[in-house]
Amino acid sequence: MSLYAVYALILFAVPTLGASAALALLAVTGREGPGDPVAGTHFIFQQRTLWTGAVVALLGLILIVINVGVFVLFVVALWLMARGVWGVLRLKAGQPIPNPRGWLF
Repeated sequence: MSLYAVYALILFAVPTLGASAALALLAVTGREGPGDPVAGTHFIFQQRTLWTGAVVALLGLILIVINVGVFVLFVVALWLMARGVWGVLRLKAGQPIPNPRGWLF
């Protein structure tokens, strides 16, 4: 699956209630990254985004019981969208992700 396709699945995560993110997670898990250094940083960035988003979304679902989960889910949705847009813009410009293992950008 191409890097653009995975970014598209990340961006559709919110409207599909995480279904497309689950597909993207399956697509990037257990695969070797591309040999190109620029594409490699994007691949690591996508893996980090999807795994962190999945864990935090699961935590948010659990925390709904104490009325904190909706806020957590809202924040993780904004975070996923922001990282998806930023990644697509960097990929389109042919630029690597400066810190692909970082939490923000």
